Amino acid sequence: MPTIDLSPLTDNGRIHNLSGKAKGIDARRELNLDDLDQAPEHVTIAVPDDLYAISPSFFLGLFSQSLAKFGSRDAFLAHYQFQADQAVLDQVNDGISQHFIRPVALG
Repeated sequence: MPTIDLSPLTDNGRIHNLSGKAKGIDARRELNLDDLDQAPEHVTIAVPDDLYAISPSFFLGLFSQSLAKFGSRDAFLAHYQFQADQAVLDQVNDGISQHFIRPVALG
């Protein structure tokens, strides 16, 4: 089962908030999420404890294409399983909800 460690996106603990759609899109490319969307098994997203916030814009830049591919919250979360504290999980859920309430233009 593949694991994505978000620590490098936080400069190994120096950044505590990930924000900005463009930065999320850049991270998507860096993390090869297009390929991981196709992985036959689920993918673990390991969120470091020192990451306090993932803004909806960053989350949607990172995962809008995946959310569109999987088509539902349940299918997305079956494939991408987040290991994070509850505050970050709540932010992930907010990002997912925003996608399905008001899909974000890709690109």
